[in-house]
Amino acid sequence: MAFMVDIPSNWPKDVKTHEELLAAEMAADPEFAVEWERLALARMVASSLAGYRSDHGLSQRELAERLGVSQPRVVELESGEQNPQIETLVKIAAATGLEFAIDIAPVGQEPKLVGKAVKDTPAHIYAGASLLVAGV
Repeated sequence: MAFMVDIPSNWPKDVKTHEELLAAEMAADPEFAVEWERLALARMVASSLAGYRSDHGLSQRELAERLGVSQPRVVELESGEQNPQIETLVKIAAATGLEFAIDIAPVGQEPKLVGKAVKDTPAHIYAGASLLVAGV
């Protein structure tokens, strides 16, 4: 799991947490586990957008106007059911100030670019956003 939460001491013993339910489902259904991992980016973007909208008191229609997309597109992005394209992330960052960092490495190799300082790498300006592209 990406994170763990502290369970209150008075939590009922027979009630499972979200993390426990998710772990059980992933163990029981390998196809679900693959799809869950594949959509990790989509869920993060969905959570970030919904949080931004909430923090700024915006409706989906108002957020759509800021992003220059339709309200149904905001619904799609907030559903977390489809990974966004890089261009979509750029548009979101430019319009909202949200920042996204994606570090892709082969399986078995720990991603290290996001955690590593890349101060010497110049950012690229594209569609109103600053993009830092680095590779090892």
